[in-house]
Amino acid sequence: MGHIFISYSHKDTKYAHELAENLQGMGFDVWIDERLDYGAQWPQELQKQLDGCSAFILIMSRHSYASEWVQSELQRAKRKLKPIFPLLLDGDEPWLSVESTQYYDVRESANPDPKFYTALKNVIAPIPTARTLQTPKGAGIKKPATDSSKLKIGIVVAILLSFVGGAVLLAGALSKKSINSTVPTVASTIDASSSEELTSIPEITFTPETTPSPQLISSGDQEMVLIPAGDFTMGRSANDEFTGCQALNQDCQLSAFMDEEPVHHVVLGAFSIDKTEVTNALYKACEDQSVCEPPQASNSNTQTSYYGNPEFDDYPVIYVTWDQAKKYCEWRGARLPTEAEWEKAARGTDGRTYPWGEKIDESFANFNYSVGDTTAVGSYENGKSPYGVYDMAGNVWEWVADWYSDTYYGRSPAENPPGPASGEMRVLRGGSWGLVGVSVSTSYRYARDPAESGPDLGFRCAMDGNP
Repeated sequence: MGHIFISYSHKDTKYAHELAENLQGMGFDVWIDERLDYGAQWPQELQKQLDGCSAFILIMSRHSYASEWVQSELQRAKRKLKPIFPLLLDGDEPWLSVESTQYYDVRESANPDPKFYTALKNVIAPIPTARTLQTPKGAGIKKPATDSSKLKIGIVVAILLSFVGGAVLLAGALSKKSINSTVPTVASTIDASSSEELTSIPEITFTPETTPSPQLISSGDQEMVLIPAGDFTMGRSANDEFTGCQALNQDCQLSAFMDEEPVHHVVLGAFSIDKTEVTNALYKACEDQSVCEPPQASNSNTQTSYYGNPEFDDYPVIYVTWDQAKKYCEWRGARLPTEAEWEKAARGTDGRTYPWGEKIDESFANFNYSVGDTTAVGSYENGKSPYGVYDMAGNVWEWVADWYSDTYYGRSPAENPPGPASGEMRVLRGGSWGLVGVSVSTSYRYARDPAESGPDLGFRCAMDGNP
């Protein structure tokens, strides 16, 4: 059970504390500071509480808009992929930085409307206690200045695992994204380092689509697959994803999958996509021509010498930022695939949950920490997509072209959707070697700062039509 972090200006203290008391009275675990006498250790304590929260409430007012502390807290919450709940206390409009997020207008009422509490409960459940709204003023509200408050901080299962001597963070299985980076989407997490055998989803009657044999195309030293023009079903019901998650005995919450809705039909023109993820050897060729910069690190999770080591030439390049991936694809005369193109190449036109069908199995892909690192591209013959594309589930997350927005599916064009015009996070698809269950499904969406890299981040390229 995590806690709620309330960000506010000291000039709005009265409202912030009344809100905290109300939430605490409903059973929520709330952390709120006094905004007074910031000591030398205050930034560290503030960071600790923000990083450990399961929900971030932003009280928007003219005072908090001018507060450097509030603005810094908001930016960190977005970087840490926290579900953000903005409350408009005064002013004419919500802030631009959270404009795309569902906000709650409290200008005419002391309390948010019931939808606020419903949304909050979707990401952090109240603690069943005998406390009521008549809780004495101030009772139960966490104060950072006391040791007892530290003991009351709710335990948050780690969303990120530390790898490579603690220098690299690997996204946890159900860690969820920024909401352009700000709507409440984060749900529960599970330990992505667990190597326990997964419980398979029960057998489902599945009729594979009729797909022509893959048409292979050469793009330099990389083989590509032609994906024919036509429509397909994009996205997945959050209820279905939630049910699948529960079938795997994962700690799940429905809100983790809301950004995969609504399920919708998309029409795409013909395009080609790399048959495998870009390898170390392929990327090194670009670096050798002084076009591409080397990856941010040359090791992998278990190998101190990975990039540049001939033994791993056929393994996916990792530790590449979004810009590095984009530059490589352009050097090849290609581009990063759009999110829609990636999903069609992964699932075909029959709406399958995984590239190979419905039953999840570690023999089909490199995930669930079964190997503990990357594997050579194309190693899982049974895990190919309907078009013959390899490693669309597991191995490494793959950068795609789109900015991330959790609400984009509700407004995207029906033909060749390019993704949002702007944003702060870029979309990643496919899951990785350290993730489990539905995290490697064909519809699962994740987002990262485009300047980040890691031992689980790679990419593949695409291009229009038949090159």
